[in-house]
Amino acid sequence: MKVSLRDYARNSRRWRGELPIASFDRLVREISTDTEFVDVELAFSHDENKYIRMQGQATVTAEVACHRCSESVATTIRADIDARIVQSDEIAQNLAQEADVIVVTDNPVSVTDLVEDDLIMSIPWRVCERQEDCPNLSEGKGEDTRDGNVDDATQKPFANLRQLLKDS
Repeated sequence: MKVSLRDYARNSRRWRGELPIASFDRLVREISTDTEFVDVELAFSHDENKYIRMQGQATVTAEVACHRCSESVATTIRADIDARIVQSDEIAQNLAQEADVIVVTDNPVSVTDLVEDDLIMSIPWRVCERQEDCPNLSEGKGEDTRDGNVDDATQKPFANLRQLLKDS
């Protein structure tokens, strides 16, 4: 599905619909899902500087690997979107500190292209509700391989990085 950004923004229009999950090439490589569609709802307008503003959300249910225990956990990925759409990298660099920016040179543009990056960035890293007491964590997975002790505290893999930088 493609939308004309200028027309949608000029008329403060909304787009709501379902997009086939298969149309999200990069997203489907990151998740596992039986869901056939991604739900998308977007509103277009102009901001105070006359840039196209896109607000809304995209949602999909998926199986995501827990980064603590590596087990798949069913979760809802929800991308809350609030971005400015511009036509050049130069404009994007100027706006990047004020807002999320998407560079679009084609008009009309695919809705999939507008929301895929936000969906990928919204994949949760921690999907187990009780991270420290991860229900899928089997005994032995939390071992500290340096001395064989179980690490009950938060692991900090880069804790010694500051000292290493000072030594170099």
